[in-house]
Amino acid sequence: MIDLYSAEAEHAVLGAMIQQPHLIDVLSDDLSSGAFYYAENRDLYRLILSVRNAGGVVDILTLGEAKPMLDGGRPTIAYAGQLQMNTPSVANAKEYARIVRDRAVARQIADVAGSIHDIASSSSSVEDKVAQVQALVMAIDTAGSETECQMIADIMREHIDELERRHQRTLEGIKVDGLLTGIPDLDTYTQGLKPGQMIVLGGRPSMGKTTIAMNVASDVAINQKRKVLVISLEMTRQQLVDRLIASVGGISLKSVKDGSCCHDSSAELNMAARKMRDASIAVSDVPSMTMPRIRSIARRQSHRMGGLDLLVIDYLGLIEGDGNGRVDDVTTMSRQIKLLARELGVPVIVLCQLNRGCESRPDKRPVLSDLRESGAIEQDADMVLFVYRDEVYFPNTVERGVAEILIRKNRDGEIGTVRAAFQGDKSRFVPLASTYRVPDAEEVQF
Repeated sequence: MIDLYSAEAEHAVLGAMIQQPHLIDVLSDDLSSGAFYYAENRDLYRLILSVRNAGGVVDILTLGEAKPMLDGGRPTIAYAGQLQMNTPSVANAKEYARIVRDRAVARQIADVAGSIHDIASSSSSVEDKVAQVQALVMAIDTAGSETECQMIADIMREHIDELERRHQRTLEGIKVDGLLTGIPDLDTYTQGLKPGQMIVLGGRPSMGKTTIAMNVASDVAINQKRKVLVISLEMTRQQLVDRLIASVGGISLKSVKDGSCCHDSSAELNMAARKMRDASIAVSDVPSMTMPRIRSIARRQSHRMGGLDLLVIDYLGLIEGDGNGRVDDVTTMSRQIKLLARELGVPVIVLCQLNRGCESRPDKRPVLSDLRESGAIEQDADMVLFVYRDEVYFPNTVERGVAEILIRKNRDGEIGTVRAAFQGDKSRFVPLASTYRVPDAEEVQF
């Protein structure tokens, strides 16, 4: 068992900085003043940084001139001189700093342990308690600053391997690096859904947002053998499974809901059930959700499944905020979703409702300003996709059965429009057949 502080290491770090001031910039990268346990050491450390940042020379005299007495009543010159003389070796200064930092983290863990006891004794629900505990643990600062900045030469050395991997992938005929959506034309634009990306999928009601999201989820889990978590605030797990059965089996959703598929489409039903049984898809349909709880569920499920490859959240408008006003709440939630994608290292597809602005325009195709409640969604998203079907507004359109996926923002690629066939009776979008043509006006039934 180790002590939660080391006076010797703290003294050695400060003494090394006074002996060799050039070490201040090196050692301060990994240390905050709070890492020092003793008040006079925290005060002296802040004083050293203050003199250094002001462009002054750091030695015992300049420190004493800047602040004659340290917190606690010790004379600055006497204390700094004592540390300078007793420093074992400036060559080991980085190791001393590591010890100071490690003990600071150990103290954080001890503090969290006390807070966990208080949380356990509170009257909150078990789910909220778990979310609070996870938030406390994740907030422990274990990362140093050595990786905050890297020289471009070092980055290039690492990136050369990545370029070679991309080249090999191209030689093998693999054009997309990331998760596929099941719609090849869309994959051409996205180049695959990649870890850390926040993909916003928006649309007005009845356009098919949930349908296309579940299509992507099933393709990733079934065809690509990856692990998917769907957090649905709008539909129950039974409703989602009905849609998956219809989509995967190519079965009428109506026959799935009334049960007639068991007799009329038994072969397709068995095939869909077999594929879904082997797929790694987890579903959470808890109706009341906050972002802390969503993070908690995602972290826990990632641990249970041995990692995640895709997270789908349906949908943003139903997530409960902190009560600071809906715009502020959505702004905060959008940022937290982006950070969750980075933390888990997976693409996150988040569904989003649109405001009514598009319905007042002659061209009802949505634009970025139609995103409801906050401009932060547009800013945080790596991709913004809108689903649009002309027949929702114009039942007699010649584009019946055709959907447009509008790529309005694509941080790593081009924007554009992808057309797909919408098979609403089977709850799925499929690639538009190459033989598709817009019917002539006389062919359209009014």
